[in-house]
Amino acid sequence: MNNNNDTDNTCIHYKCIMSIGMRCFTDIFLKAMNMKKFSGIFDGMYNTDVNDIIDIMTYGISNNELLNTETMNDVIIQELNKKHGYRTIHKRYNYKPNDLFYSYHNAFLPHHNLNNINDRLHFDKCITRLNTIKDQNIRTLFCLFIHPDYSTDSDVSYHDIEKLKDFLISNYNCKFLVCKFQKQDNNYNWKCLFEDEHTTYIHINNSSNNFSDNETEMNQIMSYMNVDISKLLTYEDMNISI
Repeated sequence: MNNNNDTDNTCIHYKCIMSIGMRCFTDIFLKAMNMKKFSGIFDGMYNTDVNDIIDIMTYGISNNELLNTETMNDVIIQELNKKHGYRTIHKRYNYKPNDLFYSYHNAFLPHHNLNNINDRLHFDKCITRLNTIKDQNIRTLFCLFIHPDYSTDSDVSYHDIEKLKDFLISNYNCKFLVCKFQKQDNNYNWKCLFEDEHTTYIHINNSSNNFSDNETEMNQIMSYMNVDISKLLTYEDMNISI
């Protein structure tokens, strides 16, 4: 644990805690801590580039840029659908038109089929919530949890973190929490590597993507961030039905 930090979080009262990727682990961790009060657009999304996050938050999801594997007439995709289920591929994110195997396994929505009306309505509501947070200037803690040792994932550079932070603070009343989970030869469980008015960057000295392996550290970090669960808005507070 790091105690050498001059930034004071005690006056911050968040109304929303939201995942902005990079995989579903951020959402899983927030849900396990009872900090997910309603669904967000990035909960089950796979992102490899902060520019994709910025693009989606700016323009949303356009149907004409999607490939729904349920309707793709391709032998490779049909076999993958049978084995893993339907996915939604975006033509501008993690997509190689000449490598459908790669495109399927790196689909930006690996757990949702936007060809299904219920999934589509779910994401429409998620976009509405994000717009509400922006339009009503609701104080939000945006969370980006990084597992650079998981699968083919890579780290996120400080330059990209700064780029994403600049976008967030230009559009939302927010703070940006980045947690990198990576085992290193250090004698601490977690440490705040950088913090200013808008960003807190924390290293958790554990590469596991299982919440149970990081539960103590995550609870300490959220306490450090002064998150008060009782102050978080719910579905009903957002005036959106579940």
